[in-house]
Amino acid sequence: MNLYFYFKIFNNIKSQHEVEDLAYLELESLFGKVEPIHNFVDHLIEPPLKFFIDNSIRIQDIFTMELPYGKIQGYYGEKNELINITKLVRRLAYTREFFLLVKSPEEPEDLLKRIFPDFAIHKNTRFYRKNNFILFRFITNQYFLEKSEYLSNLCKTKKDIDKKTDELFSFLLNNYYHIPQSSTSRYYRELFDYFTIREEKSLYLNHYMHPYKGKFHPKMARALLNYLLPTNNGFILDNFAGSGTSLVEASLLGLNGLGVEINPLSVLMSNVKTQSFKLPIQELELVINNFLNLLKKEFNKIQSSGKSNQATIKQELSTKEGLVYQENISLRKLARLNLQKRTIQKIILTRKLIKKVQETKIRDFLLLTLSGSISDVLRRTNRDFFYVIKERVFDLFLRLYLFNRLNHVLKIPLGNTETICADTRSIPFIKSNSVDAILTSPPYLTALNYIENDYPQLTLLDLVHSWNSLEESMIGNPNLFESKQNFLKEKTIKNKGEILDYCDEITTPFFQAKKYVGKRLQKYIIDMSYALNEMYRVLKEKGKCAIVIGNNHFKIGNEYIESPNDEIILKLATIVGFKTDRIIDRELQKSSAGRIKREKVIILQK
Repeated sequence: MNLYFYFKIFNNIKSQHEVEDLAYLELESLFGKVEPIHNFVDHLIEPPLKFFIDNSIRIQDIFTMELPYGKIQGYYGEKNELINITKLVRRLAYTREFFLLVKSPEEPEDLLKRIFPDFAIHKNTRFYRKNNFILFRFITNQYFLEKSEYLSNLCKTKKDIDKKTDELFSFLLNNYYHIPQSSTSRYYRELFDYFTIREEKSLYLNHYMHPYKGKFHPKMARALLNYLLPTNNGFILDNFAGSGTSLVEASLLGLNGLGVEINPLSVLMSNVKTQSFKLPIQELELVINNFLNLLKKEFNKIQSSGKSNQATIKQELSTKEGLVYQENISLRKLARLNLQKRTIQKIILTRKLIKKVQETKIRDFLLLTLSGSISDVLRRTNRDFFYVIKERVFDLFLRLYLFNRLNHVLKIPLGNTETICADTRSIPFIKSNSVDAILTSPPYLTALNYIENDYPQLTLLDLVHSWNSLEESMIGNPNLFESKQNFLKEKTIKNKGEILDYCDEITTPFFQAKKYVGKRLQKYIIDMSYALNEMYRVLKEKGKCAIVIGNNHFKIGNEYIESPNDEIILKLATIVGFKTDRIIDRELQKSSAGRIKREKVIILQK
């Protein structure tokens, strides 16, 4: 039995390397050998696909609808026996849909039960029959997940979501002759009109839950996970977890994983984004309604009192080490943020009420909602805080409700992931040779000061027990330096001499240009040596590790000097024992002087 597969790439892909490298890489891992399709017409005019181009079916209209830019429109592959294609539907990132052509006397539904037991006719699956040939069309989960962002933006109630979800599932299979309204039209635009927009939505569902600078690209993370762990089993580690993008994608792929992150706010983000998929929707809705009713009553009491107590606020912002305003970071920073004292008082009261919620995951969900509300009110200080948090909590709730509606059809078997707050330079709680794969994006040399950036939430949510300890643990922290003497005392690092020789070689030009920059680079190299050594230790033999890193720039005088982050990571990884599997070079479209202009995906193997 010959099976012919035609994989059609998303039409919103921005860079050719995503098609030539990432799309090909994941198909090769999940499916096997494939060849590029430069124009689907080349295949449509040849049998057996040619049999389906008559006016009764017009399969040519479907194949040529919304094609991607660039020289590759998709990929072609063959199999000589039936395979279960469930993994392809659930996991592919850059393939929007694919077609399977087979010659068989079986009824199409019977054949579907063998190759894709969870199919949903006219939702993610359709078939056409001509003589003894059957052509199946499958829409990947990635399409529905991305397009769901339009539903999140347009739907304000559960009833809206119920209706629009049905429209989402019906669009691609049944509305390929739809003529959309102009993208500049403000009126009479329907949901179908948004589906035809050639743009990539990356903040869909839980990826949107909280603002975060320097997020991983979800589609790229999914494709890399498909390459690193092509089977449905395996344990993934992200030891620079950030806001949890890679772990969200791992969970949606049914993979189990662990994140390590030093910033407690990022730990909260990552855990809520991954674990809230499994929250019981009815219970969550009940808790939210009770919480908002109680919150409104308490806010009314504050409003009626007519004053806010500065001494009370200072007392509430205490930590185990003493009052925050007595440490290096003071309440004056909150004052500079232009937050009204009464707003701070309401935030503290909200936090207290949240901590009384019994169920841990719902409590964390509400706490992250509060954190996002703080970000919202910092940008728009004149808004009433109650309506800010009410708007955000219902927005996030509806996203979870939407996922549940989607999953009635998609049937995603969610994986289990967790992020813990720890210093990735030393992770003894992870056993040696226990991790199947690593996907991460470490901080860059000129790293964003996340402590400064997240200070309002870290303080008002009472997430930090020691500011000094947190600062010392932040890799790339611009305010701290590392001595080579301390590094030499470390017994667990291999080839310390070679690392320090390389450190001297790479930092000398920077020391000559500006001593401060040289010291930062020296600390970065030493910190990353610790981290890469731990990554090598915990990874299984033959296991693979993908590191996404970009090169940014220092401004010295009137010139920008590039910091070779990718070169540093690759050299240090080689010294600690990794071998290079492959390197993918990514040109970034949006860039300016001093910003990241290119990025590399460095894939290593132990």
